[in-house]
Amino acid sequence: MAEDRDVTTLYLRNVPAQLVREAKARAARQGSTLTMLVIDALAQSLSAGREQPAEREDDLRDSMAWYERNRERLSERFHNEYIAIVDDSVIDHDEDFASLATRVFERVGIRSVFMPRVTRSTQPARVRSPRRRKA
Repeated sequence: MAEDRDVTTLYLRNVPAQLVREAKARAARQGSTLTMLVIDALAQSLSAGREQPAEREDDLRDSMAWYERNRERLSERFHNEYIAIVDDSVIDHDEDFASLATRVFERVGIRSVFMPRVTRSTQPARVRSPRRRKA
């Protein structure tokens, strides 16, 4: 970061304590400051969003089509589990979606990943939306 740049202060509230501890530890391991770690992470995150949306949609569409073509074979091995599909292959699976997503995004970074729950049925599940009480 250049010294002559216009800088400002950013205050964040309600950041989970565990996340702050992990960020401080990573910054220390890298020989950096927490500020520099957060600036780099924010810059990387924002630049990752510059990828062409059409490319991301195509990747996701291709993964969905691959899943549909291979659903029967996948259901024999991964029935009722979530799977992560990248480049026409299953890279991980788990019964818990959050655990799977955490591992997958640590592994592949920020990108489109199709992570369906493997079922034999092609019927969409019908889930009623919750009703709001009128005030």
